[in-house]
Amino acid sequence: MNWKHSVWRAVAAARSLAPGAEKTGPGLRVLGYHAIGTAIPGDPYGLSVAPDAFARQMQLLASGRFGAPAAIGTARLDGAAREICVTFDDGFQDALTAAAPVLARFGVPFTAAVTPGLLDSGRPYLSWDELKALAKVPGCEIAAHGLTHARLDALDDAALARELAESRRRLEDAVGRAVTAMTWPHGCADRRTAAAARAAGYARAGCSLYGLNEAGREPLLLKRVEITGFDDDRDFASKCSGGWDWFALRQGDPSFR
Repeated sequence: MNWKHSVWRAVAAARSLAPGAEKTGPGLRVLGYHAIGTAIPGDPYGLSVAPDAFARQMQLLASGRFGAPAAIGTARLDGAAREICVTFDDGFQDALTAAAPVLARFGVPFTAAVTPGLLDSGRPYLSWDELKALAKVPGCEIAAHGLTHARLDALDDAALARELAESRRRLEDAVGRAVTAMTWPHGCADRRTAAAARAAGYARAGCSLYGLNEAGREPLLLKRVEITGFDDDRDFASKCSGGWDWFALRQGDPSFR
């Protein structure tokens, strides 16, 4: 654990004592993962979650305690249902080898957001054949995560349109089905990128703003809570029930940019 996580954990614990601090009502909560068990050299963010911790987390989600598990593309997102979604970014091999077997065992659907430009680049990323195998796992939704993992909000309109359209085309060609969901590389998005994603045929996309997606939330700027290797079981339960939603105060809502 790094010192920042220790501070944030203390803040979350303190805020949980305030009435109404946690949001457990109707809405979609999206959880953001990266790697499960893969060591990521020089990673200060704790992007790799231990496989045993991940298994405990998915068993808890399968219980329905935090809502009905759903993929981004199949979630109701109408503010009437209480739902929770598991997403993975980048396209690490362990989405297939470590995460998928656990998710299938517990019957938890999930969304794997993949960057085509990273595939077939060797470990720790999926190959194209492994992507096709992942797409066949029951409950798996394949989504895009940019073409090259560039910061899409920093690109001009033409480059942005290419990243969005080409990543979708390559994934659809590979898995043989529509790809209409995505997550924003580096979590970076704004109203311009959301409009471009809609024009490119996407219906839903997750950013990095913590919080619960209630009725009326822009579906191409869905809030998403990051789960890290620094999180213990208590942190995970707190994040799933809104105990860390205060973190959004540090971030700024991309729907206002």
